Amino acid sequence: MNTTTITCADLLNPIEEIVRSNHMLWPDGGYVNGSPQTVVNAVLVTWMADVTALKKAITSGCNVVLCHEPPFYSEKHELPPYRWLNPVNDCTEQPWHPNRQRRVLIEKHGLTLLHCHYGLDRFPIYGSFVEAIGLPATRNDQDWERVYRLPKPMTVTALTKTVKQRLGITGTVRVAGNHRRKVQKVVPLWGGLGLNVNVYWLRQGITHGADVAVAGEMDEYLMHFAAETGIPVIETSHQLSEEIGLLHYADVLHHRYPTLKVVSSFTGRPYQTL
Repeated sequence: MNTTTITCADLLNPIEEIVRSNHMLWPDGGYVNGSPQTVVNAVLVTWMADVTALKKAITSGCNVVLCHEPPFYSEKHELPPYRWLNPVNDCTEQPWHPNRQRRVLIEKHGLTLLHCHYGLDRFPIYGSFVEAIGLPATRNDQDWERVYRLPKPMTVTALTKTVKQRLGITGTVRVAGNHRRKVQKVVPLWGGLGLNVNVYWLRQGITHGADVAVAGEMDEYLMHFAAETGIPVIETSHQLSEEIGLLHYADVLHHRYPTLKVVSSFTGRPYQTL
């Protein structure tokens, strides 16, 4: 049992100290079925608050779930010309929909969801990913546009093998661009920064001299951009690249609040390669 009162706001104190701002001022995130003053009896840290994670929180006696990704799915409501077969309708309350299944568990068991995207990206997800793939960084690093220099040039194929080994990836990974090219200056694109909607980050890396990128998730638009700019990109996994930092943050909370029960729910890459 906790001997001191710990609130949801306290769970984000380590991040606030690094980024030097209050979490209520961050551009995304928030609370579901709770508030900054909600008392934490035990917390589960997870990448996504899916049904599996929520059930683990319940069986572990956690009343708070700290998640990195949005707790509910959303759809882009296009105009009729884009949905010409059927009108736009909201199906999120259908029994089969994940949003409905999650909401039922949250309400039935009185769970509080604390969604933190901006903050956790900055500490410790970024630094943890960079450190995990073998670049000279610390988990407190805040220079998100930095390009890292390898000790010596190596082919993209060799770098890919090193990254896979360090991250424990046993299946295949996708590589955009010339895999035989020798490279030395790496820009890390953790999470979804390898998606075309976030092409800014790759562009900035190129501006700062990068000749290769190691990404979490990338799409084919970004692959074409990489090919046309001549900068190879190695894809690992959106989820895996960020869970490394979340596992570290669970450890941060354990050491900050020794009496608090901290549970983790991580699954790695959410797919198989055949």
